[in-house]
Amino acid sequence: MNQQIQRSRSTIIGAILGLCIFFLPALGHPQEQEMQSQPQQQKEERIVPRQKAAVLPFLLVKPEASGQRMIKGLYGSFFFRTGDLPARAASEVTTSFQRQLNRLGRCELIPSDQARAAAEGIDPAAFRKDPFGVAAQIGRELGLDAVVIGGVYRFEQRQGSALGVQSPASAAFDAHLIRVSDKKVLWSGRFDETQHSLSENVLKIGSFIKGGAQWVTVERWAEIGVESMLRSFPTLNR
Repeated sequence: MNQQIQRSRSTIIGAILGLCIFFLPALGHPQEQEMQSQPQQQKEERIVPRQKAAVLPFLLVKPEASGQRMIKGLYGSFFFRTGDLPARAASEVTTSFQRQLNRLGRCELIPSDQARAAAEGIDPAAFRKDPFGVAAQIGRELGLDAVVIGGVYRFEQRQGSALGVQSPASAAFDAHLIRVSDKKVLWSGRFDETQHSLSENVLKIGSFIKGGAQWVTVERWAEIGVESMLRSFPTLNR
């Protein structure tokens, strides 16, 4: 009798152990599978393709009449004070936009030489008359989603040194993000400022400190202007 009871207990214990061995892998598998899939899902969520765009060469926008002190911007009812405008001003501002937008990574920019080559040969008068239409046409030819186009109205070098000036750096330019498919303006930014000392304008303390708390060149002043403008530049996801 006792032997039968012992055999029965052994049979039950063996059955329980067998069930445990059978179900343990199954119980652990979903959790393991979930842990393995989570990093892959997170990795896939981070990979968001950006729209392709280009920074087209900025335009030098000069007064049409001698003595004209204010000039209308490329878009909207904004006017800028005119001033010295050397030929290199457009390329300086264009290069700054290209470099800083690349660093931000909010769109997929094509190389600057490719954008420059696409804009070569276009009549400057036609570009000035319909900048967004011409820019959108170039964007379509390049297979882009959007283009950045802008104008430079003033680019005055400081007169003096970093420690003291007779006249400070001064610049004025605007930039606009155009959707190629319908020429819609998706974003606009403007900069029209002259560097001031803290005693002249305490409200400009941020830009003065960014300049190293000294009088900067117009190239550096334009860099600061581009940086401030691009803070509001949108992320272009596909």
